Amino acid sequence: MRFRVASVLTVGLTLVAAVLVPASPAAAAPTFRVPFPCNQTWSGQTRSNHSPPYAIDFNRANDAGKPVKASAPGTVDVVANLGDTSYGKYVRINHGNGYTTYYAHLSSFNTKVGASVGYGKTIGYVGTTGNSTGPHLHYEQRLNGSAIKARFNGNLALYFGTKNYTRTVGC
Repeated sequence: MRFRVASVLTVGLTLVAAVLVPASPAAAAPTFRVPFPCNQTWSGQTRSNHSPPYAIDFNRANDAGKPVKASAPGTVDVVANLGDTSYGKYVRINHGNGYTTYYAHLSSFNTKVGASVGYGKTIGYVGTTGNSTGPHLHYEQRLNGSAIKARFNGNLALYFGTKNYTRTVGC
């Protein structure tokens, strides 16, 4: 009998604690910005057959060699050249709380591993390296290693299709 009462009390206290103690809040995502200089408009394309499907390919006229900017503060943790495959020359920035961004097909780098970057820091230049058919920036946002739908200034990017993006915040 004593065991049964103790079990009922334990279950009851556990239920009360679950209701009264709030779950820890999810870590807030950084406020990502468009990864280009202020007041420039870039066409961003998303498509379901892209790899990963939530990546955005950014283009504009004569975009080869144009600067690519960090879309949020963080620490550069990868600067790599995969040659003629995959991302080619790419940079990854770790923004903390499991968030990272990838910037691929770069023509060259303007950063190094361990660099602390802020909004708008030039990290590289648009190119056509790796598995690319023309100059553009392949951009991804990831959470805990998995691709997620990109947001800029808290707004969800267009999936799936083409939309123009202009960086006006923080200019």
